[in-house]
Amino acid sequence: NPVAGKYALKDYAEALKGVKDFQPGITAQLYQNLVLYPKATSQMAKTILAPFTHARNFISAAAFAGANGFIPFGNTADVKAAWNALQVGSGRFGTRQANEFYQELLRLGVVNSQVQIGDLRRLLEDVDFGGVLNKIGPNYNGLNTFLRKMSKIKKGAQDAYTAEDDFWKIFTFLGEKTRLHNAFHDSGLRLGQEFTDMKGVKRLFNDQTMQEMAADLV
Repeated sequence: NPVAGKYALKDYAEALKGVKDFQPGITAQLYQNLVLYPKATSQMAKTILAPFTHARNFISAAAFAGANGFIPFGNTADVKAAWNALQVGSGRFGTRQANEFYQELLRLGVVNSQVQIGDLRRLLEDVDFGGVLNKIGPNYNGLNTFLRKMSKIKKGAQDAYTAEDDFWKIFTFLGEKTRLHNAFHDSGLRLGQEFTDMKGVKRLFNDQTMQEMAADLV
């Protein structure tokens, strides 16, 4: 519980407790099933299940990298590093090979930050998408099997949508990091030396500092 052990004004505490103890009535159920559920289905169809949306997502992210001065696929080493870090597929084609690097990028806020997919994911969680249909019992194994397959398709499409955006963000991040490293090196700094950034904060010229500064530019 994220609020356990915390203090709040009485009105706020009672409001939070009311949300926790809330039992959805017929009105809330109608709103969820007749408004939120169709909305989630429509939004999913227009984003992760639409091939043209995938193409637009990939191309627009590539254009963003190009606008920052990094020619798409220009640096083959960065292309390979970005591909290896992607968390999509089973890893047979070279993805999921740099999991620690991806976790570091998550910590820095570089990847998995696509706004549309984040909104869709939260909406699907709110309506427990597929949860009701999957609880119809063992007498409907054929339908359950179909729904499980559809769930796999949805997850695959969602992972692909995220990966399309992540690939170019990682590619841009690596390019910005190299650009920063070269700029500091050309100014006379050497690894381990201290410098003062634009905010007046003293920092060390090392790989960690370059990663944090590059993440702010992506």
